[in-house]
Formats: sequence, C-alpha cells, structure tokens
Amino acid sequence: MSAQDNISGEQFKGHISFNRWHGTAFRIAQTPEGAAHSTTGEKLSHDPDRWSIVTPENGDAFHWPAARKELQVVAKKRWNDIQKDPGTQYKMDQIRRSIVKGKKK
Repeated sequence: MSAQDNISGEQFKGHISFNRWHGTAFRIAQTPEGAAHSTTGEKLSHDPDRWSIVTPENGDAFHWPAARKELQVVAKKRWNDIQKDPGTQYKMDQIRRSIVKGKKK
C-alpha cells in the first residue's frame, strides 16, 4: 500500500489511486439509457460515449456493463482532474467509504 492510500479513521482525504482501486472500490461503467442523472434526476437518453463512475453504494449500477476500453482510458487520463473537481467530491467520498469498508473485511 502506498502512502497515498493510507487509511486512518473512517475516511481519508488523499489521492485515490485509479490503478489500485478501479474494479473494487469503483468502476467506470457504461451509463444505460434511462438512467437518472446524478444531480438533476433527469432521465438520460442513449449516448454510447457516456460513462459513469459507480461504487458499491450505487446498488445495481455497480453491476452495469463496463464502459468501452477507450472510455476507461479517458477516465484514467482525467482521473487527477476528476478528483479535484468540487462537483465530484460526493463521488470521491463514496469511493473512500468503499475503500474503508473493503479494508475492514
């Protein structure tokens, strides 16, 4: 485990390693048609280029099909910026909770 993934208490605020936690604490999934937008609740139309970051807290969404490989590459390349975006902090906190829960097993 790297220092950036050090977990103390219920959560940590450090960088989340994409390579270490993708597939367990979060996944990059293909967003299906009809899914609700995470902030507006709007039903989404079909868009083959739309992907979502999903965690075990997202219930059935955690089992959506994986996004196409090229979309996963885009997510990985943008990972540092995604983590810094104030609008994604709720999702980063979900991932951190998933990491902590996984460590307690």
